[in-house]
Amino acid sequence: MTEFNIEDLLPMSPNMGPPLPRFLGILWPWAEEKPEEEPEELAHRCPYCTESFASLDELIDHVSEKHPDKPPLKRIEIQWE
Repeated sequence: MTEFNIEDLLPMSPNMGPPLPRFLGILWPWAEEKPEEEPEELAHRCPYCTESFASLDELIDHVSEKHPDKPPLKRIEIQWE
């Protein structure tokens, strides 16, 4: 069975298309559907608190500033031969 999100069942804004559910894909001829911006994935979690960061460099900076009493983090470069 197909699963729908509530956003799929809500009507589109009038400038996009008729007030029909979005999953039907019926748009006005002049409307361009803008892709929704995906939130930046926070893949790097601080081992000392609950904060998360998008890049390793941000995490390293955070640990050095907010947790100076803890062991610092370093970037490790791995090279394949």
